[in-house]
Amino acid sequence: MGSGVDLAAAAVDLVAQAGNTAVAAAGGAVGGMVVELVRSRLGGVDQGPEALAAVEQAPDDPDARARLRQKLTDVLTEDPAFAAYLASLLAPPKPAQPPHNVGSIHIDRSSRARGTFVVGDQAITKIRKGSPSALAALVAVVAVLALALYGLAGLIGGDDDGDGGPLWSGSGPKVTVLKDPELVKAVAPDLHSMPTGWTSRREPSVDTGDAACEILADCEEVLSIAQSSFRDQYDQSAYFAVIACTSADAAERVYAGVTKEARDNSGAKPLSVPALGQESSAFEHSKGEGQAFARVGTTVVLVAERGSNDDYEVETLEQLVRMAAARAQEAQEGRTPSATVG
Repeated sequence: MGSGVDLAAAAVDLVAQAGNTAVAAAGGAVGGMVVELVRSRLGGVDQGPEALAAVEQAPDDPDARARLRQKLTDVLTEDPAFAAYLASLLAPPKPAQPPHNVGSIHIDRSSRARGTFVVGDQAITKIRKGSPSALAALVAVVAVLALALYGLAGLIGGDDDGDGGPLWSGSGPKVTVLKDPELVKAVAPDLHSMPTGWTSRREPSVDTGDAACEILADCEEVLSIAQSSFRDQYDQSAYFAVIACTSADAAERVYAGVTKEARDNSGAKPLSVPALGQESSAFEHSKGEGQAFARVGTTVVLVAERGSNDDYEVETLEQLVRMAAARAQEAQEGRTPSATVG
């Protein structure tokens, strides 16, 4: 299932099935992941949400399916990272022998333009143009890398075990409740995590109980909130918040709440960001400010970037939220958060 047309057709079929029945029946958990992935990616595409809603409301309408298929084909052509992730869900490879170290991939930054490949905390820089055969080969390689690092089960996720321990014990990313406020504080980036030239405005700190509720109004399912902020030599600023929740389900609800608030702000425009954790999204509130969010297991991370002269950088915003999401995953796997930008 290598071509964008084939991937788009398969994804549209799952969206249509989900419209006819429960998502759980639409190809099982993988079907649900695909539908949510498509919904998240099309959220920032012109007429994308409308095309998706049309198929969900009228799954057997051939015109609606054709419009959605065309939208997805266009996105898959323009965004190899999204194509690779979708391919890894729809057509996971089955190696005959244990995987070997496949090394790394690097594409010269002078040719980057769009589509950032992200595999775990490894970033493969953007590409601008290339032959169809080269693109197909790169998509296949990234799909294999994604499955090798995550495992298909890890992409799907797990359920809360009720005692604050690991919620998923398979080969994929672990989902763990972060009960220790100091560990949550360690997830918030420090100065060593930031690019060269940035200075600290607020060292990482953490709030619990009533203090956390002063930051986030709906905090019934929140254990603690860590924050930090920075400024660079060009007077751009970055703010981080890490929200540790009582369960993965609670994190899903908190994520829905904070992203709705961002979406409902006057003038908010959806931005395209890489697929991070279980959900990710971003919004531009003005030419000088952008926000990005990611739900990673039992945590929700928020990054706000502001420019002094309406010049905040979307690419920098993507790098910062990717770094924060990676640190949240490291903590849930029992490792000291160490991911940095670059």
